[in-house]
Amino acid sequence: MIKVIAIDPDMRTPGVCFMNADGFHISKYTLAALLEDVKLLSKQGFVFAVEDVNKIKAMYPRVRKGGAAVHGRIAQNVGMVKAAGTIIIDYIEHMGGTVVLVPVGVGKATKKDGKLFNKITGYTGRTSEDARDAYWIADYAYKKLKLEQ
Repeated sequence: MIKVIAIDPDMRTPGVCFMNADGFHISKYTLAALLEDVKLLSKQGFVFAVEDVNKIKAMYPRVRKGGAAVHGRIAQNVGMVKAAGTIIIDYIEHMGGTVVLVPVGVGKATKKDGKLFNKITGYTGRTSEDARDAYWIADYAYKKLKLEQ
């Protein structure tokens, strides 16, 4: 049975979603707690799907508003997410886990729209942008692994 744990990297509270043939579960994790559980989840047969945040450019040319301070803050935030993603992937692989990299933006349509996310998925709880991203990362990886079977 395919079991995926999807991670939308963040320095403190990454988005996390578990998915298998029975459905999905959105979970709240701190980065520290997630790293603590990696070895156990690997032994339980989970594949880790992680958004490939290192493909994101640190500077967005399309952001025209704001000066150097705005651009600097964006670059700093992107850098922190890239660092978190790199640490998460390295740690999972160090602990013997399998990582599937998922392209950035797979959940773009519902990132800012929780009501649309709930309508599409049938989920009834509250979700953060990171949690919604994690769902789509899980969905992408689960379907990819299913096709490879």
